[in-house]
Order: sequence, then C-alpha cells, then structure tokens
Amino acid sequence: MITTSGVCSQGALAGAIAEMGPEAVMFSVDYPYESTEVAAKFIEEAPLDDATRALVCHGNAQRLLKL
Repeated sequence: MITTSGVCSQGALAGAIAEMGPEAVMFSVDYPYESTEVAAKFIEEAPLDDATRALVCHGNAQRLLKL
C-alpha cells in the first residue's frame, strides 16, 4: 500500500496506480503541510473511473483498516 500524501500531481497519481494497481493506492492529505481544500479538489478532478476513484478515496482504507 502507498498513499498520495502531500503529492497533488496527476502524473504521480497515474504512475502509482499504473505501477501498484488501484487496489494498492490510497488518497491522503498531508495536513497541516498541505491544504485540505487543494487536495480534495485535486482528487475530485483526477481523471479516474468511478471504480478506481472509490478504491483510492475510501475502499482501500476500509479494507486495510477493517472499517
């Protein structure tokens, strides 16, 4: 598992998903060093299909942390 913490880059997100697979990438915010608003806007606008977005934004964390 890896996170996107502190990196709002389309290339980095796409590369992480391509290399690790969507089941191994989790969105996160590096608060207080990164703006929550900027990070949220970034992931909401990222060019991801619905299934990948669901995994990256919450599904993987739910599975890993047994939430």
